[in-house]
Amino acid sequence: MKVSVIIVAAGSGRRFGYERNKLFFPLCGKPVLTYTLQHVFAAACVSEVVLVIAERDREDIRAIVESLHPSVPVRYALGGAEREDSVYNGLKETAADTDIVMVHDGSRPLAGPEWFDNALAAMGDANVAVYAIPVKDTVKEREHANAWGLQKVRTLERSRLIAVQTPQIFRRQTLLEAHRYAKEHHISGTDDASLAEAMGEAIVVLQGDERNRKVTTMDDVPIMEFYMTGPSEHRVGSGYDVHQLASGRPLVLGGVHVPYEQGLAGHSDADVLVHAVMDALLGAAGLKDIGTYFPDNDPAYAGISSIVLLEKVRQILIENSCRIVNIDVTLLAQQPKIKPYVEQMTKNLAEALQISPQAVSVKATTTEHLGFVGRQEGMAAQAAAMVIKYRN
Repeated sequence: MKVSVIIVAAGSGRRFGYERNKLFFPLCGKPVLTYTLQHVFAAACVSEVVLVIAERDREDIRAIVESLHPSVPVRYALGGAEREDSVYNGLKETAADTDIVMVHDGSRPLAGPEWFDNALAAMGDANVAVYAIPVKDTVKEREHANAWGLQKVRTLERSRLIAVQTPQIFRRQTLLEAHRYAKEHHISGTDDASLAEAMGEAIVVLQGDERNRKVTTMDDVPIMEFYMTGPSEHRVGSGYDVHQLASGRPLVLGGVHVPYEQGLAGHSDADVLVHAVMDALLGAAGLKDIGTYFPDNDPAYAGISSIVLLEKVRQILIENSCRIVNIDVTLLAQQPKIKPYVEQMTKNLAEALQISPQAVSVKATTTEHLGFVGRQEGMAAQAAAMVIKYRN
């Protein structure tokens, strides 16, 4: 039996509160989509995978797929205006001889391989099957959609209510017919099973699991990480760096070339601000200092951008089961004023670490002409960082 899995991965991070597709958000240090794909690729029944993506994410998603070395073919389709449009685009990319199509949310990283393998046995003579869990709370239907305040409500019978999860399982022809029927009758649904329901299809309801959560808001993250790893701990690190001012060198601070008559001396680009951040992150993770990882006598790092090194530090933290929460860095310099460049510095640090700019603080202060900084012999920076360390 040939099984195609369509993974819907074309969303954005707006509702989630992330500056990019939430599937890139680091869950326990790795992108959400990495876990989803690992489970799908490990399922014995899967013959092919179709990833429905946004064009802006194509290269990054391809990189994740290639890093996992899938043993089944992987194809790509572009997302549409609505979810059903995205699934339909993916459905058209599935092989014509496919027997079963499973539609899965890319944002459900805890559905293991067994969710796909076990579903096949449930199909039998059925055309559609869904996983679901009972609704625990009392559910009421309000008179006015999306409205709060005084209105009539109706209590629904809780014992009959279920919350549906993915993957959802279909015979390919049934899913094709459901989408065509929905288009002809101008029917829209929040999941694919609802389109099959609309044309009268009976559905097999399979027992789901509360742990198969969907990453919808930031509130879901700590719960899912607890499911994945058990208890975690917040850890704080500090970093401090100093570089001497020198003629004939560009001044690079926070990845920005700042106009000034002198720059900072060093083996790399001598970005003192970034170096302090790197040490703070490594310290929070319980690791060694930046000189251990990027020695100043290694030709590979001669003149290298410290932002590139910061990206490498982020990867080191991922490999050590850490997720970055926030960073706070202060530059100590008499001159020049960096206020015009702080926004770009903040953006550079956030992009390198793949965290929100709101989780980055960049500040500067003078030393009131005291010490080597006050005498304009050099610059210094001090940083603090918080990470979440997961227990393996």
